[in-house]
Order: sequence, then C-alpha cells, then structure tokens
Amino acid sequence: MLFDTRMIEYVIAISEEHSLSKAAERLFITQPALSQRLKKLEKELGAPLFLREPAGLSITDAGRVYINGGRSILQIKQEAMAKLSSMDHRHKDMIRFGCATSRALEAVPQFRAEYPEIVLSTRRCNTPTAKEDLIMGRMDMAVLLTPTLQHGVLEYLPLSSSQAFLAIPAQHPAAGAHQEGFLPEDGTEPPEGTPRRNGTALPEAGSLEEDYFILSPSGSYSRELEDKALKSMGIRPRILCEIADNETKRYMLHKNLGNAFLPEYSIQKEDSFVTFPLTPPLSFYIVAAYPKSIVLSEPMKCLLKTLLTIFDTNAW
Repeated sequence: MLFDTRMIEYVIAISEEHSLSKAAERLFITQPALSQRLKKLEKELGAPLFLREPAGLSITDAGRVYINGGRSILQIKQEAMAKLSSMDHRHKDMIRFGCATSRALEAVPQFRAEYPEIVLSTRRCNTPTAKEDLIMGRMDMAVLLTPTLQHGVLEYLPLSSSQAFLAIPAQHPAAGAHQEGFLPEDGTEPPEGTPRRNGTALPEAGSLEEDYFILSPSGSYSRELEDKALKSMGIRPRILCEIADNETKRYMLHKNLGNAFLPEYSIQKEDSFVTFPLTPPLSFYIVAAYPKSIVLSEPMKCLLKTLLTIFDTNAW
C-alpha cells in the first residue's frame, strides 16, 4: 500500500479537504472505506498522517513527507515509463487509446482517415483502469469521467460536462404520474419523438424498491455514481445485471426489463422511457486525459481535436 498510486491520491484529497467525509465524497467512495485505508497506511508507516481536531483534520509532518514523496514517486514513475515507451519501436507509430465512454469511439474512424499510417490501439475500459494505465505508461491517452479537472500527474482536457439521470420504463406505474408538461391535456399519447424527460420530483423510493435495476459494472466510476444515488434515495437495489454500455441500457429500458441510470448525453429524443434528474444532482466531467510529462505529437493533437468536435464543447 505504501506505493499504491490510488492511496497517494486519497491522502492528497484528505489533506486538501481537511475532512474524511468531504474527501470521500470527492473521491466517490464511502467514508468508512477511506478511513479504513488511511488507518492501514498509518499503521504501515508507523506514524499518523493527520491530527483529528475539532475543526477538522490537520496534516502532520509525516503526512507532508508522505505527500511530497508520493508526488515525486508518481512523477518519476511516469517519466521512466514514458522513456521506456519512447525506446520501444512498436509504439513509434501507435497511440494506445482508452475509452471509458462509448461515445469516444466515434473518434476512431475520423482519426484513421486523417492518419492511416498510425495504429490507434483502442480499448474500452472504466475510469479507474484508464487512470492507472496512463500513470503506469501502459496507455497514451484516454477519455474518462471525473468529478474534478485537477490531477497530480495527468493533464485533463475537458470535452463536456453531464449529470446522471434515473430512467424507468414508460410502462412503470410511477412513470405516468411523472410526465408533467409532456402529455397533451386530452390525455392522448404525445406525438412520436416527443421527449419524456421531465422536471418533476423523483418517484417515492417505495415505488421502486421492488424493481430490478440495470447497473454499471462494480469498480467503475459510473457504478460509484449509481451507488451514491441509490443510497441517497434510500434504495437497496435488486440487481438484474451489470452493463457497461449505455446503448444496451437504453434497449433494456425500452423492453421494460428494469430501471437504470443514464448520463444526460446518452438520452435521445425518441426514447420512450421516463427520466428524472437526481437530487442532489450527480454531475461530472468528460475529459481527454494524458500524462503531463509527455510532449503531444501531431497525431495526438489531431485525436484531441477530433474528440473536441465529437463532444461539441460549444454545447456547454
């Protein structure tokens, strides 16, 4: 654990927030889990990293040493991996590209048309895996989801911002009562293509607690958001299955197979299911990430421009 890059990020977050609960919220993990990991680390180090005071947590001298050393470790490791990659001839004409959202895959054909001689090795992965691979030098660039635009060793280029919505099938008993503003006054069905998204309050937890939920895979950033939303709503979900792809979730919602959470950007006008903004909102950024230590090549700059076009930053 002493050299766990994720643990270094945890300690940095705690030092900046001066609070375990605020740091846990920022990191999208539970406070007990964060507290347990901190205690384990302090036991391994043989010294406390923070002092527990009425006004909050204050960092100790040992904590400052750990953070400074941790940042140096991350930087040195990244520089070493970057140098090793530059020595590998297999990577001279290759960009290793990770996608934590399917929409980023739309950049692949456009990039190939512009640089047919460059191999774009593309991999679908979740945000924690993408961040770890970027830090360890196993990936050159990735599109990932993040609650913040700051990172110690990675550069984040914001592509878009979004928030998570609860989605329930149109046939759900709670759906009909929550389509205010979209159903005609005579009670007839709205014209085809009319969006059913609404601004009314979330359905009562009691009307959803017996439902099946289609959730993102455990360990993903999306699942952390979903678990946080469910906890806030007071629901212990019955999990039907775990699906990483939003298009598959949309299909299952149309087929009345269960409830799901969807990012706002994946909801289409023609969708028949009903969506609800969460309270409080669960907002996040979609960013293109790459190590701060590298110099962007012209093909990588082209890939970034393509991603900016696809995610349409003018829509912010």
